[in-house]
Amino acid sequence: MAVAPIKEFDFDPHNFPGNIHRAIGLAVTCGAQTESVIAMAIAGCLGLDVEYGAAVTTHMTLPLKFSVLRSAAEIRIDSLDDLDTLDLLLDEVDKALGKRHIWAHANLCKDQDTGELFLIKQVARSRLEGDRVPVSAASIRADAETIYKAGMDLMAFITERGLLPALITPPRPRGHKAKAARKRRRKD
Repeated sequence: MAVAPIKEFDFDPHNFPGNIHRAIGLAVTCGAQTESVIAMAIAGCLGLDVEYGAAVTTHMTLPLKFSVLRSAAEIRIDSLDDLDTLDLLLDEVDKALGKRHIWAHANLCKDQDTGELFLIKQVARSRLEGDRVPVSAASIRADAETIYKAGMDLMAFITERGLLPALITPPRPRGHKAKAARKRRRKD
């Protein structure tokens, strides 16, 4: 009995079309922008300006950002309808950022015969399962637009409700407070 030859796929990202790279870059940067809106919403709900907000949120994991935003919003926002709306918006943002996660960590391959591109999807929750799903630059760009829209919808919500963090002008000088600057001061 003859065994069918194993089909070979090209996993080298250098060999993927440029429009795929651009689409993935768009999805990832839309995700970064959407995460920055979450951070702004946290700062606004906590009554912080952008600088203090960044100090608090910069190294937070995404699940922690969602948790802190929901907690702070419950304290800050009095309207139950607005809280319901925020819950829906955050559910959409969470789903959208799941798409960003797919593209930021995508394992792609190209059929060397046809040039068709595939996303390798694997799940290993109690059992390893995998699939090869055809992808296109257009489908990745569509995900990028979903991510962007979710972020902009949240931005509109916090803007309309006065929950944007305050800007600081002029910037607070603090170079002299850095650990290295303080160490130099002690030496002198």
